[in-house]
Amino acid sequence: MLEKLKKKSVMKTLPTVIIMLAVGIGLILLEFSNVKSLMRGHVVFESLAPDEINGDLIVDVTLYDNFGCYMEQYEENTKTHTRRTTDLYYVIWTGDDDAEDFRYMGIKIPVSDEKAMEDMAEATYYGDEYSNPIRYSGAINKMTSEEYKYFTEYFEESGLSADEIDDWTLPYYINVGALTGGAATSAWVIAGIGVVVVLIAVILLILALTGSKLKAFKKELAETGIDESSVDYEYENAVLFHNGSDLRVGRRLTFFIAGSKPHVISNDKLVWAYQSTTTHRTNGIKTGTTYAVMLRTFDKKSFLVPVSKETQAQEALQYISEHIPGAIVGYDDDLNKMFQKDFQNFLQLKYNQREQNDSF
Repeated sequence: MLEKLKKKSVMKTLPTVIIMLAVGIGLILLEFSNVKSLMRGHVVFESLAPDEINGDLIVDVTLYDNFGCYMEQYEENTKTHTRRTTDLYYVIWTGDDDAEDFRYMGIKIPVSDEKAMEDMAEATYYGDEYSNPIRYSGAINKMTSEEYKYFTEYFEESGLSADEIDDWTLPYYINVGALTGGAATSAWVIAGIGVVVVLIAVILLILALTGSKLKAFKKELAETGIDESSVDYEYENAVLFHNGSDLRVGRRLTFFIAGSKPHVISNDKLVWAYQSTTTHRTNGIKTGTTYAVMLRTFDKKSFLVPVSKETQAQEALQYISEHIPGAIVGYDDDLNKMFQKDFQNFLQLKYNQREQNDSF
């Protein structure tokens, strides 16, 4: 019996473990590249050669030159269709003044910096004006196909051929503010949550596989005072009402699985049993109904045992009504109020009136 319950506990635990592993690993993978970049730390952009630039870097850059805006990003109000520019993309080059090899790439800046960047672009083109340097920090991102399209169009309009564009540019841009400050903290937190979820899933699986979830069952079994050989007989000959929760009502014991933990209660401790029905709704629309049997005991413990169908709940309650004389079957608000606030009178309704020698 214990081995069967252990296997059932593992099977009940597996869906939760699989979901948690999927969520945890998904969060880790989502932030893996970002965390790898954060662990490496900030790099001085000007120190990088073109072949060292990739999407795994967080950089600090001091701009002295830029070559104008090639794309803007905006938000659109779906009701008024008005647009608000949020970010601008400018062309910059790699390296510093002493670099022998350089490429053109992009930088994404907030629109609030537009004037400073335009002044710098004008100074860059005329070459005889000085503009204040602008310092930024951010992550290097690879351009999407749309971003790269606008980027290359900028150079095509300048008269460069496709081969020259390939030779002279990199499909990357510095995303100012990305993975810095609060964004960096968020990346660490999300990845950390993923790690914690995975660890919990592994612990749950280990507890199920090692039989740790049977501890409560063994304690409850000891409290019944029934020897193990009799318990095995009780379990095998009990009437099964739902295989998923292993709801079995025997002559002296009732067995069930709540969540993923097996339980056993002595029938002479059962004082109340009734059906619990939950209607599930999403945005006010009914999406389903679930059923369970609520079992309440002499020591005021409550166990919610799920079943697949309402008929299974009703069959179990009918059986309890016929074979466990001390249990009230069925729910109403007055009974619940009495159970909560006047338990001794609740027991007087049926439990204390049962015949001492009731049996099957």
